[in-house]
Amino acid sequence: MKRDVIIVGAGPVGSYLSRSLADKGYRVLLLDRKVETGRHICAGVIGVEAFRRFTLPQESVLHHVRSVTLFSPSGKRLKHSTVNPLAYVVDRMAFDRAILEWALEAGVEFRNFCQVTGVQRVAGEMEVACLRSGKLFQSRASMVIFATGYSPNLLFSIGLPGYPGAVAGIQTVNVMRNVEDVEVYLGNRVAPKGFAWLVPMDGGEVRVGMVVGRGESGDFFSSSSVLSRAVESLGPVRSTLIPKGPIPKTYQAGLLVVGEAAGQVKATTYGGVYYGLICAEHALSTIEEAFGRGNFGEEMLSRYQERWRSELGEELELGSRLRERVAGMGDDELDSLFELLGSDGLMPRLKAAVKFDWHGDIVRLFIRRGLIRGDATVV
Repeated sequence: MKRDVIIVGAGPVGSYLSRSLADKGYRVLLLDRKVETGRHICAGVIGVEAFRRFTLPQESVLHHVRSVTLFSPSGKRLKHSTVNPLAYVVDRMAFDRAILEWALEAGVEFRNFCQVTGVQRVAGEMEVACLRSGKLFQSRASMVIFATGYSPNLLFSIGLPGYPGAVAGIQTVNVMRNVEDVEVYLGNRVAPKGFAWLVPMDGGEVRVGMVVGRGESGDFFSSSSVLSRAVESLGPVRSTLIPKGPIPKTYQAGLLVVGEAAGQVKATTYGGVYYGLICAEHALSTIEEAFGRGNFGEEMLSRYQERWRSELGEELELGSRLRERVAGMGDDELDSLFELLGSDGLMPRLKAAVKFDWHGDIVRLFIRRGLIRGDATVV
């Protein structure tokens, strides 16, 4: 049996999975609609744990994150600091390109500027149609993997259910003074139904961004937190849509959906790289099992969803509860919550529960202390 796989999307998850398959002897065709890989709209903060679990490009690291400070609407602060780095700020263009280069070195065939227009099952194989330079191309393989970003139209075209909603990510780059580590801002004026951030890189450059509810707008870019320290705007301001959570079904006969395309993003921060790579691991084991049995049916491929949900399902559920409740709080409520969290009795436990990539323990602590009931209502 031919061991052919087509992967749509050359971001870090698609490229990493492509390389992993090629290293195991699969023939992989990697497609991407963009001319150049790399993501412009991303805080680019990836936890240290991701670099320990996966081989990732260390040369893309711009800054070590050792502290994160949260600001309430009125300016109250909660700061978490560590001696060792919590996370790294990476150059996402360099990060994505490096993983793609590894895939190409492993023998992956890559076609960029390729817009997928349809996927169908033909004579027992999966056929992918795409437009490239105005011409229609068709390619066939035993399996297809979607590893694109937020793609509701693509999911609809193949009959998979859609996302549980989306938020808007907006970001620019400034040269700024006195931004030493990551700062996160909450409040309905600066970032309604979301949060805003300042993420330092190098040379004084800072990523200035926010996630807001779809259709909402905030004034973070014109806030005193930004303008009082801004030296130069490097622009432009870019925006994108990010899924709020996973789609109900991430497989069908001959096809898997992985990473942000599947909504496999952190429920609280919308970061997608680490969770996407974890799900790519589960996709890899499922793909190998499917080829080993010569079975690409739905029942066989449903094991992928069972596997990734076993590792991430509870974490995503707890995180989404907290996210939705905090998004619905008024500014006075948020300030009161900061006062409560900053109390001497709770802060040590809160800091002990903090993990950069896993927030379920924090939610459980809130539930135990009565800050959040089981239905995620903040008291």
